Amino acid sequence: MEAYDNYVDGEVWKLDSSFGDKPVAEVLRSNYGVLRSGALKEIGSELLARSSLCCLCALRDSSELDHYLPKEDFPEFAALSLNLVPACSVCNNKKRQDFRNERGEQAFIHAYLDDLPDSLPFLRASLSDAPTVTPSFHVVQPAGMSASLFTVIAQQFELFELDTAYSGASVELLLERREALEEYFGDGGAADVMKYLDRDARSAARRVGVNHWRPTILAAAAASPDFCSGGFRYL
Repeated sequence: MEAYDNYVDGEVWKLDSSFGDKPVAEVLRSNYGVLRSGALKEIGSELLARSSLCCLCALRDSSELDHYLPKEDFPEFAALSLNLVPACSVCNNKKRQDFRNERGEQAFIHAYLDDLPDSLPFLRASLSDAPTVTPSFHVVQPAGMSASLFTVIAQQFELFELDTAYSGASVELLLERREALEEYFGDGGAADVMKYLDRDARSAARRVGVNHWRPTILAAAAASPDFCSGGFRYL
């Protein structure tokens, strides 16, 4: 019970497993199999259903449960619900067994225990305009966010190659709006296109938060005079 108390109360990435009993450790690891495909698979399905989107990229559908602390190193947490985070296979494979970086510091945001204030936007996007419109993403440290938290966010953004992932998804998102953009441009020019995109961005931010890639790219498109003046035709 002390191990579980420490998981909730402390900084999880600082924990060290002291489990030295190999036979018992194997039994504890096997509990995860019971949770996913055995007698407790309904509970495992409920844990996966906590988020339909991957908690590591917020882009792809969740299909697996990632062990924030790897079960190989921490068998005592192999079936602990707080340690099981819905993820996509792409991110889960990239994360591997890591939970600390090369400096021994926190490597990833814990979806349940780390607080990411929605009032502090850190995700940014921009649009190039030649020869085709190409979205790109980066992260910036906002005022009020600690350097340590931003470091974790930045390294997670880089490791999971979220610039590339978000850029590809953004092209699809904007292409889906191509017909509407043409209509608004025909009716009221760039000003109407900007209003439409800005309204769409604010609506998306209310649903998913300001640091989701969807409202971020919509806001960037609304703020781009070239895009709103017909540049959307070069997606």
